[in-house]
Amino acid sequence: MQSYQHQKDANGWPNQVLVEARSQIDAISNYIDNVLEELTSFMHTFNDGIDSGMLHNLLDQHLPDGPIADEKKILIDDILRLATLFEATTKSGKIKIQFEIVTTDMCRLFHADYYRQRLLCTYLGPGTEWLDHSNVNRHALGKGSNNNIVKDEAAINRANTFDVLILKGQNYGEGELAVVHRSPPIMRYNKMRILLKIDE
Repeated sequence: MQSYQHQKDANGWPNQVLVEARSQIDAISNYIDNVLEELTSFMHTFNDGIDSGMLHNLLDQHLPDGPIADEKKILIDDILRLATLFEATTKSGKIKIQFEIVTTDMCRLFHADYYRQRLLCTYLGPGTEWLDHSNVNRHALGKGSNNNIVKDEAAINRANTFDVLILKGQNYGEGELAVVHRSPPIMRYNKMRILLKIDE
C-alpha cells in the first residue's frame, strides 16, 4: 500500500487532504460495469469500532453477485481495507460507512461540511474536487456562487477515479481549517458516480 502524504499548496499551507493515488483496479471496474443496473446505496454505522466480519457480511448481502465471483470479493476487501485504515487514522470508534450511487449534482457548490474527518473514494465517474486553503474566499461560502468562492479556477484540485482522500471538516477543531470541496457536476454529461464515503 502506498503511504499517505500531507499535501501542501503553492504557498506551503497544508491543505488537509491525505491522498493515496491509485490506478484503476480492473476487477472492481469490471464488477461495477456488470452489475451497475442492480447497484443500490448502502449505509451502516458502527458505534464501538468496526466489526470487520459484520461489515463483510453486510456488504456481501447487499451487493449483487456478478458473473465473476472474485470481483465482488475484491471490492468488499477494498472497502474493508479503507474502512480499517480510516479507523486507525482517526482513532475514532464511531464510523459511518456509505456506498453511494450518485446520479445528481448533489453538492455542486464548493463547501465545508460539519464532520470531523471523511474518507472519499470514487469507484466510477469523476472524483471529488477540492481547493487549497489559499484558493478559497471563505466569506463567500454558503452564498450560492462558486465564482466568488474560487480565486483561481485553474488551480482546482481533482481526484482521479480510485484515488483516496481524507478531508478534515468543520468539527475537526485544533485550529485547523476545514477543506472546501464539492462533488463534480455530472448531470449535464449524463454520468453516474459510485462513491465510498466514510465519516468519523
